[in-house]
Amino acid sequence: MNGQLTISDYLQARDNTPIKHCGQCICRNCLYWWSGRCLYDDCYDDYRAKVEPYDKAHPGKPPRKWWSDWNKPGEQAHWCRGGTFYPVSYCQRFVKYKGCQVKECLKCNVAVYQDGYIACSLVDTMGCTECYKEFCKSMEYEQ
Repeated sequence: MNGQLTISDYLQARDNTPIKHCGQCICRNCLYWWSGRCLYDDCYDDYRAKVEPYDKAHPGKPPRKWWSDWNKPGEQAHWCRGGTFYPVSYCQRFVKYKGCQVKECLKCNVAVYQDGYIACSLVDTMGCTECYKEFCKSMEYEQ
């Protein structure tokens, strides 16, 4: 599929670091993760642990003990733990992130993503209409 990160590209980049961590997750290359619109919040593996638990997919295997919280409830259900990642299983919505542009708007800077989505800190707090009203009032005041 055009624009997708290949498993080969991912594995090559992943193998260039001695210590594995969440920053190497495939999600960190996805448009929806970067723009805060991922259906699975911050971690696809948290979702995968609920719908397709690792321990249920590998019955009879001993518990993995490569991380400090390995014995806490629900930890063995996760796929990505202790420096082990499973890049072949990622969500169907994955879109390779190509960056964003920061642009000026009326009252603050906004991030414009490759698909046209605009992230604005004021939209969540006051909304575009109220922002525009305040901007117009400030322009009247200056004249």
